[in-house]
Amino acid sequence: MDIVTHELPGADGETIRVEQAGAPDGKPVLVHPGSPGSRRLFRPDAELAQRYGLRLLSYDRPGYRGRPRRAGRRIADAVADVRGIAAALRIERLGVWGFSGGGSYALACATMLPELVTGAAVFAGFAPYGAPGLDFRAGMAPEHAHEVDLFFTDRDTAREHWRRDADRLLATLGSPDGWLARWGDAAGTDEARSEEVASHLAAVMQDSLGDGDDAWWDDWVANLTPWGCDPTTIRVPVRLWHGVHDRAVPIAHGRWLAAHVPGIVAHLVESEDHTDVEHDNREAAYSWLSGLA
Repeated sequence: MDIVTHELPGADGETIRVEQAGAPDGKPVLVHPGSPGSRRLFRPDAELAQRYGLRLLSYDRPGYRGRPRRAGRRIADAVADVRGIAAALRIERLGVWGFSGGGSYALACATMLPELVTGAAVFAGFAPYGAPGLDFRAGMAPEHAHEVDLFFTDRDTAREHWRRDADRLLATLGSPDGWLARWGDAAGTDEARSEEVASHLAAVMQDSLGDGDDAWWDDWVANLTPWGCDPTTIRVPVRLWHGVHDRAVPIAHGRWLAAHVPGIVAHLVESEDHTDVEHDNREAAYSWLSGLA
């Protein structure tokens, strides 16, 4: 199976690099990577997608992997990129996929591109900050909840904290050993915490933070400020998987989306957390996406 990179024209003369893998003539599924993240696709995932007749596509959001930064971008701004990618590759219909920080972008596409999007598979995605009935920080690890508070009370200090965290993450999680150490006794006990996954995640960390943390910060700002779209108006099929034990994007977000996105089918999984929810449910999502018109 080949992994191919397309270089496509973006706004203002920039180039958007899109990675493609899976079934070359299969049903397209555009993957919005987590945050920080890059277009890099994981070969075993693409091989599984190929068996379901799916063609995976993934791209770098502004600021990542050499793409020019677009400070102040909103979640909804990703829609223009997706529309442009689909036009350049002559795609009339596609599914969208989003994990963690990428889930918001998948929901934006489902909201704003019903003529293009067949359905959205979302794993451990955020709900909009300030949404009625949502306690955004409920269930978060204390260090993450503190960063949310700091964002609204002292933006300059929050930005400096973010920069230091990026340096620390790159130093520790930019190598496979760093991921294995992070997982502790669970390392190597399942496929989601394997050495192969650790190597992939380390490469993504190098992709996304090797040139600085501006894009990662911009993702954070976009999730904590108005998205520019309303996921409660979605009219295309959505499937959500969210681990009950998630401390990075707490289950409160999954419960809010399950209650407010029209027609959503939500799987709130008692046995899973942020590390394994996408991996453990990937095949079910591929099967569902492959059956959409």
